[in-house]
Amino acid sequence: MDVGTWLQGNRPLLLGITIVLLVLLLLQRLIGKIRRRGKAAPLHPKLQAYAGRTEADLQAEQQDAAKIIATSSTGTVAGYKIIQQIEAVFVEGYRTPQEAITSLKASAARSGANAIINLAQQRTAAGRCTAQGDAVRIRPDVAEQGKAS
Repeated sequence: MDVGTWLQGNRPLLLGITIVLLVLLLLQRLIGKIRRRGKAAPLHPKLQAYAGRTEADLQAEQQDAAKIIATSSTGTVAGYKIIQQIEAVFVEGYRTPQEAITSLKASAARSGANAIINLAQQRTAAGRCTAQGDAVRIRPDVAEQGKAS
């Protein structure tokens, strides 16, 4: 018996199997959509830094980051005098370098800084971005302004 003859003789069986497979596929997709609509599973505490942030969190971070008036990749800020070094700041786990720097600025501002010096950023092996620097308070350097006049 060749395959063509067998297929001809078992058409109703093949049609039934095809219909059952299509119904199972549709059922699987429907169950997947229902599961995705449900509440998300709680995130392990060690992974909280990688969680999505709410719009309110992002907006608060942007407002805090706006308090930073200057950043520098060196130990000085041109035209300003460092009056107080507050602390080293470090953030990790962000998707883009810009998100990491914004978060770093917000963190520095929350500690009372108005500038960041020694700013550096890296991308980890996992593809996430980190940023680090020193949070400082600065003021315009009046001696430098006098020279410019």
